[in-house]
Amino acid sequence: METKTFKPEIESVNRIQEFVKSALSPEKSNERIRFAVDLIIEELIVNIINYGIKDFNTGFITVCTGIEDETLFIGITDNGPAFNPLEKKDPDIFMALEDRPAGGLGIYLVKQFVKDIRYERKDHKNLIRLWLS
Repeated sequence: METKTFKPEIESVNRIQEFVKSALSPEKSNERIRFAVDLIIEELIVNIINYGIKDFNTGFITVCTGIEDETLFIGITDNGPAFNPLEKKDPDIFMALEDRPAGGLGIYLVKQFVKDIRYERKDHKNLIRLWLS
């Protein structure tokens, strides 16, 4: 497992995506997995930056990644206020766009790409763990 800490700023999104993809071996680095990593990281990290971290001077996002039993593991920790994205109700994807409220689609999309996702609040930090295969 490799771990790296990033500043809670939009410029970190691409660095985090590249960091996570660096854990993939060449034979596991197919287009579907790379696309999923990019989407997952963008959705989760942008939400943390825009809605979670309140003090950018003391805020942080720590990412841990590695391969477990041929499954990509991603752990994301931040010190923002408690927020469990898994408690958010899935949007009605069959509702007409003009009738659908804004937001909420990102977490739904993340859940579609992962094998498992878990949330925990520990030591005043949000921990999100994801497994992709």
